[in-house]
Amino acid sequence: MKVSFHLIFAAVAALFLVTPAWTQNANTPRGIYRARPVDGSPTLLASGMVWSDSGLVIADRKEKRLIVLRANGKFETLRKMTQPFGVAFDPQGKLLVSEKIDVHHIVRLRADDKLDVLVDGTDVGTPHALAVHKNGTIYWSGFPDGGTRSRSPDGKVTIHKPRIGHTFGIALAPEQDWLYVTSKLPDKDRRGVWRFPVAQDGSLGEGKPYFFTKDLKPKFRDLPAAQDGDETLAGWIGRVQGLAIDKAGNFYIGGAESHTSGAAVAVISRDGKEVLAMVLDVPRNIASLALSGDGRTLYIAGAGEYRLHEARLRP
Repeated sequence: MKVSFHLIFAAVAALFLVTPAWTQNANTPRGIYRARPVDGSPTLLASGMVWSDSGLVIADRKEKRLIVLRANGKFETLRKMTQPFGVAFDPQGKLLVSEKIDVHHIVRLRADDKLDVLVDGTDVGTPHALAVHKNGTIYWSGFPDGGTRSRSPDGKVTIHKPRIGHTFGIALAPEQDWLYVTSKLPDKDRRGVWRFPVAQDGSLGEGKPYFFTKDLKPKFRDLPAAQDGDETLAGWIGRVQGLAIDKAGNFYIGGAESHTSGAAVAVISRDGKEVLAMVLDVPRNIASLALSGDGRTLYIAGAGEYRLHEARLRP
């Protein structure tokens, strides 16, 4: 079933109007959680997800389409695409999609179902995940070798320094003063999250490492040992891929591409120094993470052919 984008556009536009300050509170996830397949989920090759009040939008490369999980639990096809990877909404509530492999571009879906090409050619690199500033600046990661790039509202494209290798997940802090990207480099000691300072006009300063998984240890009594025996998050996460940030600024990271990793999603404190929670029973090779609007549910998608998973973080 193909559905209109009008309701999604209206629901999302309101999200950009206010950006509150957040602090840690009783709703911050702590401890061990378990994920489960979403009832009725098709098998997906999902690389990107984004939440709106009208549902969870998913880029499904298996069927080359965009689908939405509605509040009633039904999955609906929004539109066929060529090879969708990243998805995000702009401040007007219009859906942006990055595509690569067969085509390389970032497009905006119009209400009449046509596409506006925003970036293509050498400017776009190898676009993967997307994030959008409240002023309309678009940021994207560039796995495998495109670095971190942005497009300002006037159409200027910038490749940001340093050109971090294997950038994958991307997300803004709640106050939109920092942009974060994951790096899934093969070097185990360099896997982690980088951040770029964001100016009021959406431009970025120079990026620097924020935390590495090798420096963090989950400390939970009932947590089983990582399959490779590593006591650090590097043994659980593997090559860092998926990234989400909640309203308190906490990080959710997942990854894999190893037979001895990718067994959990880790929740990291805003300062990057503490493992707050672990989500187990997740898909292998986690590619994308998204939170529901109320932050109660974490959605987890695998880069292989998996069903969509969810973890309830609070009642």
